Amino acid sequence: PQALKRMYKACLKYPSWKEQHEPGFKPWLYPEQSRLPPPPLSELSLQHAESLENIDESGVSEGRDERGDGSDEDN
Repeated sequence: PQALKRMYKACLKYPSWKEQHEPGFKPWLYPEQSRLPPPPLSELSLQHAESLENIDESGVSEGRDERGDGSDEDN
């Protein structure tokens, strides 16, 4: 829960931050703006859904996360 609160606060500040940091730079919308080199096509392979590993999550509980103390309060 605390991570979500921090992410929420960061998201609220994003529009003003983006306005000051390359507002027209949106490589997720305009791939030609990407600064990364494209991957070589020879290194890519096509995967079909049948070949992907099936993950059985039936034994996973949907209880609270055991890593934290379960508190929603900010410190």
